[in-house]
Amino acid sequence: MPPSPFQALLGDDFAMLPEPVRRLHSLTSDVVTEGKADITSPRGLLPWLICKVSGLPAPGRDVPVTVAFEVDGQGGEFWRRRFAGRRYQSAFSAGTGRHAGLLCERFFPYVFFHKLTATPEGLRWELVRWRLLFLPLPRWLMPIAVCFESGDGDNFVFDIDAAFRIIGPVVHYRGWLRCSSEPSLPSGRCLFRRRARAQQTDADPHGGNGA
Repeated sequence: MPPSPFQALLGDDFAMLPEPVRRLHSLTSDVVTEGKADITSPRGLLPWLICKVSGLPAPGRDVPVTVAFEVDGQGGEFWRRRFAGRRYQSAFSAGTGRHAGLLCERFFPYVFFHKLTATPEGLRWELVRWRLLFLPLPRWLMPIAVCFESGDGDNFVFDIDAAFRIIGPVVHYRGWLRCSSEPSLPSGRCLFRRRARAQQTDADPHGGNGA
């Protein structure tokens, strides 16, 4: 099993992270987590519209959260997030080429590139580049997005702040997750298995060894 995008990008620094953060960023199989979050967003049409269209969380306290982490067996991950009635999802991989050293997040139709910084206190994400499909977008339009992940006992703790330079704050949410014994979101194993089978069939039109 290849290392996760986080292990590949952080190298030896990965070991200094709090245990709950290491646990969720070194997965070898799909995992569903559940928790709660407090979410704030300024009043106004634009922040509301951005959150509504993108599926970002609506304001509230003790909002139920479910995040399904799915691994593809090739060094990539897919995250399905649900905050009460809001859902959004994105795929992660280690950046390549001119984006080497950055975490690549595909949030259709956008692609975000995050700089990761590991400390004993936790993992900081900072958005440094973005594009629309294959078209690079100007940095002055880029969201200001900062995420910090830490641990509290066995809980994985997240703190995420998003804003735009031209409109100001959009949403801030902080909460915790822990592994769920009874998943409430569908696993992505079937999807990834179908992809793997399709790739194998493309490579071997005679069906391989049938394993």
